[in-house]
Amino acid sequence: MESEGGPVEEIAATSLRAIMHTDFERVHPDTSLADIYRLFAVRGRSDVIVIDDDGHFVGMITELDLLSAVSPGVGVRSRRKLGCVECMIRSRATRAGEIMTRGHITLPDTVSIERAMVSMEKNRHPDVVVLDEAGVAVGVVEMCDIIAYFIEKGVI
Repeated sequence: MESEGGPVEEIAATSLRAIMHTDFERVHPDTSLADIYRLFAVRGRSDVIVIDDDGHFVGMITELDLLSAVSPGVGVRSRRKLGCVECMIRSRATRAGEIMTRGHITLPDTVSIERAMVSMEKNRHPDVVVLDEAGVAVGVVEMCDIIAYFIEKGVI
């Protein structure tokens, strides 16, 4: 199968390094929850990557992680009623390392787009954290990045 930009197989074999974006938010495991709230609110982020002192990926904080940190027992089933502001104030001592998701998809920057898509589908998650050979988080690839690349290359 050919497209204007070349064979589909060649495009799918492109490495993540070619399409990843490097302008992602990074925080240390000791970053306060209050600072993380500010990142989500001010920068409009939906995910924040947690790295150690050497830049190695240790986890990710998602909007759902924040929700759990703010109101772990509040929900439809619990019937508890706490004000979110009260929860946020009480949880300021919480650090990134305590609320992050540790099992996020990570792939080397040399992996193909095709393999990344398989990982995304298998894990039911629309993005991957890209690591260099030393395990340092160097980028993020979201499904929308892959779609944009396919459009740019004339595949879709």
